[in-house]
Amino acid sequence: MAKTRSRRLRKKLHVGEFQQLGFLFEAELAPDADDEALVDSFLTQAIGPRNLSFGGWATGGAIDKLGRQSVTEDDRSAVLTWLAARPEVTTLSASGLVDMWYSTPEAQQRTKLKG
Repeated sequence: MAKTRSRRLRKKLHVGEFQQLGFLFEAELAPDADDEALVDSFLTQAIGPRNLSFGGWATGGAIDKLGRQSVTEDDRSAVLTWLAARPEVTTLSASGLVDMWYSTPEAQQRTKLKG
């Protein structure tokens, strides 16, 4: 049975209409890859223009939207397409859109996209 919560409490708990979706990814890099240059390019070309937030490093992390918004499937596919196109990235796997506050390990399962 679902609990009835006030709008203020739903906002504070990030549930209902205030749920925030994002996704997780993992990547393996080529042995000679410059990971710092890759992260700099990633932030300026894929993350910044879409107003996204990135926590992690070149080998994986979490991506969500800045503010109280959710990542869209279009954002997810654009970021993953950018990563998959990079020659430094040898393998890439990512989760679907998950609740960034209350996701379960089952929801965080990653699908292999490259390699």
